[in-house]
Amino acid sequence: MAEEIGRRRFIGAAAGAIALGAAGGIALSQQQWFGPEETAEQETKPVSADPAATADAQALLRWFKQLPTRDSRRVVVGQQIDDITAASYDHFVEALFKRTAKYPAMIGVMVRDAWTRSESRVLVDHWKRGGLITMDIHPTNPWNPSGGANSAWVKDPKATKPDLRTLLATSDSSPQRNVWRAQLEKMGDLVEELGQAGAVVLLRPLHEGNGSWFWWGQDMSSRKTFARDLYRDVFYYITQTRRLHNVLWVYSPGASWDGPALSYYPGDEYVDMVCPSRYDDDMYMLGERKGESPNDDYKDIVSTGKPLGFGECGPSTKLDGSWDARTIIKRIKENYPAMTYFHCWHGWENKIMELARDKYAEELMNDPWVITRDKVDWRPANAPTTTSPTRPTTTPPPPTTPKPPTTPANAVIRPQITR
Repeated sequence: MAEEIGRRRFIGAAAGAIALGAAGGIALSQQQWFGPEETAEQETKPVSADPAATADAQALLRWFKQLPTRDSRRVVVGQQIDDITAASYDHFVEALFKRTAKYPAMIGVMVRDAWTRSESRVLVDHWKRGGLITMDIHPTNPWNPSGGANSAWVKDPKATKPDLRTLLATSDSSPQRNVWRAQLEKMGDLVEELGQAGAVVLLRPLHEGNGSWFWWGQDMSSRKTFARDLYRDVFYYITQTRRLHNVLWVYSPGASWDGPALSYYPGDEYVDMVCPSRYDDDMYMLGERKGESPNDDYKDIVSTGKPLGFGECGPSTKLDGSWDARTIIKRIKENYPAMTYFHCWHGWENKIMELARDKYAEELMNDPWVITRDKVDWRPANAPTTTSPTRPTTTPPPPTTPKPPTTPANAVIRPQITR
């Protein structure tokens, strides 16, 4: 597949050059390609949505971009943990290592109201041992704050949803806005904590916004939501107000039951990766089975040209530990070769979903396509490494601090608003 992708790219580039040459009377042999200086510039100029992103964030994104061109070691394996604690890490990650002798390359966490700074050490430790970190926020419904994190789900998905624009930094103060901004600040605190340790975060704000099941999701009566505006507001809060640049920005739609995957796509300038959720025993995305959906999720997300991944994944009915974990990489190989990572959820309500308790996890973790923590190789070749008998570790280079923006401290950055 990697050879085929490379062949198609060469043919496409050559065809474009021939077409331009024919139009302008220039022979193909006279076409100008990148020389050494131009190539060096392409390799160092910002490639992420945040132009001030750290050097490590830029390097990590470049790494994800080139993974589909490899013949092996091209898909990162991830595991969500239930909360940001050592006990949760042991239950989901150490248990997987004890069974397979491999650590997942990526671990994921959800920022909840009760999070405190002291709990981030499990993430920092995973990063320093060579791993990657992804994060989402599961925010309390500002219109139902007494419901806590569980109020993220709405009781009636068909009920009219409030206008999310009232939560923006540029909106008037209100009890709802105060609840939201406090949660946003907590997420920023964790991003900052990880940045101080040199870690890059794959951040998935407002995931599955094209669905109707979360308070920030699609309003089924009007068939719209302002989740796009709220996502941009989060982007400006993190990058400009908080001046945090250790983030790769992940747009993470749900399966398009309620609306196409790109219904509320924030725009290329706000997105580094597109990583949808998919829960299906066979790991087919919507559009694969005849008559299942008018949408084609994979085709839609590929059209963005961004690196792709499964931001969340797992079985739909085989929730008793009987699911064949090899299904994930089998489906990626056969149907979704552009996918650069898959991230297994931790389960819910006594449902088994984590890799440590699914069938054939050993085979999945040792598949030639799968990148486990000991195989993560995005860091510069001269980065110092150390090894222990059970935990191969890679010490990341010191983070590069970009020049501070000229925006005054704590200034309100105005997001782009959709009218």
